[in-house]
Amino acid sequence: MSSQPIASTRERILQIARDLILSRGFNAMSIDMVCRQANITKGGFFHHFSNKETLGEAVLEQFWQDALERQQHLFDPAHHQSQLELLTAYIDHGIASYQDPQLSQGCMLAIFTMGLADTHPSLFEVSRNYFQAWRKELIDMLQRLQQEQGSPHFDTIAWAELYITTLEGALLLAKSMDDTQVIARTLSLYKQQLVNAANMAHPR
Repeated sequence: MSSQPIASTRERILQIARDLILSRGFNAMSIDMVCRQANITKGGFFHHFSNKETLGEAVLEQFWQDALERQQHLFDPAHHQSQLELLTAYIDHGIASYQDPQLSQGCMLAIFTMGLADTHPSLFEVSRNYFQAWRKELIDMLQRLQQEQGSPHFDTIAWAELYITTLEGALLLAKSMDDTQVIARTLSLYKQQLVNAANMAHPR
């Protein structure tokens, strides 16, 4: 027997749950809402997810994996002559990606981290771990830039954290203003300042 109908139903549940979380928040989302929109019974829901928390964890995992897949091509060394080129390509990719109306709705990591520390600590911990992995990825890239530029005073931690806070703040403001260009403007400014700092550390 083909497993395609099961996979299709699970993906539909994940997509509906993602949209509900982005529009209402995790706490306001309910299994009843998901079942109603997916046109399935609760039995159909529980065939795929044991409870609301496991659904939330699966939504987070899909959000993270989708992000990794979108940027995977960036890390091919053949595409970049320097670490600075890779970082600017990474930022440009972020600018382009978040012009997508679906992605610009918000960051799932931020929604889970800000809203679930007290009510769903296990989900909060999952989102915190993803945030830490993202922070580490950025620090690693910036440390390679630091080595390439030969600048021991280049603050890789601060630049990594500034990128995350710039993007997260831009997503929030863009949603409130219904203007994705907020993201383009702020990340473009971050990129410009990063390039300036790298060039000052290693003048051409």
